[in-house]
Amino acid sequence: MILITGATGLVGRRLVARLAEREEVVCLVRPARRVRQFAPGVAVRVVSGDVDDLPTLRVAMHGVNAIVHLAAISRPYPNGRTIEKVNVDGTRNVIDAAQEVGVRHIVFTSPIGTDPHSAYLYLRTKGQAEELIKTSGLDYTILRASSTYGEDDEWTMLMAMGMHAVPLIFPIPGDGRSRLQPLHVDDLVECLSRCLADRSKIGQVISIGGPQYMTFDEVVTEVMKATGIKRRKTYLAVPTAHSLARLSARLLGRPPFSDSAVDLLQMNRTTALDSVSYHFGFQPARMSESLGYLSKPRPWRRMFLRYLMSRE
Repeated sequence: MILITGATGLVGRRLVARLAEREEVVCLVRPARRVRQFAPGVAVRVVSGDVDDLPTLRVAMHGVNAIVHLAAISRPYPNGRTIEKVNVDGTRNVIDAAQEVGVRHIVFTSPIGTDPHSAYLYLRTKGQAEELIKTSGLDYTILRASSTYGEDDEWTMLMAMGMHAVPLIFPIPGDGRSRLQPLHVDDLVECLSRCLADRSKIGQVISIGGPQYMTFDEVVTEVMKATGIKRRKTYLAVPTAHSLARLSARLLGRPPFSDSAVDLLQMNRTTALDSVSYHFGFQPARMSESLGYLSKPRPWRRMFLRYLMSRE
């Protein structure tokens, strides 16, 4: 039986559907989230709670033999959920509960660039969480992934919403030159699934990315091609982008980009081009061939407004 935290996120939903085909899955779901976010026909046991709730974590781990710890946030929420509380304290709670209940195996995800001493808060907290896991005595595998995309993400989908909703221009924080290695969410899910099954991966920190290096500017171009919308790219100085991120965070439910997103766009996040095939034995999808979901007819403008007003 596998416990998945962050089960209603982009990666979590797909991983739940994948693992539920072959074994029992327990999903830790925050009370505000809706169970119907899981795909129809996916049978799982849902435990209502969060990573700040140690007693509920113990209950969720009853009968579990492995944990995939995906729960993390990259921006603070109005309800007091800070990046430190979720990413660091939440991971500490998951470890404590696992040790008490007797769960030995944990798989954890981080972005490439994670470092406990990073100047960037999100990367620093993920690095601190990694250190907690490495020193926990649990059997661990840590997957560090480059930028992950796919249908219903908050990256390419959000860019497409903005292109539909905002005429003429598309703002880019920074100069757009940071190098990424976009990894399709289904490929990340496949890697996570194989980590659970392959004990040779225990004790490893593995960096993975897609099969092509792209600047963020090139990613934006690919999204424009997929949507069929052309906008003039407008580059924002980093201090200006941070100011806009903080202002929109105060005025809106969710900002179009966060402080952490601005930070991440100032650094290269790449690894070996053959990282997935080397570690996991399959070829991941190319971004240029995997954005068909952006051409689907949708109420893009309404989706953008709903996103900006949402407090979740």
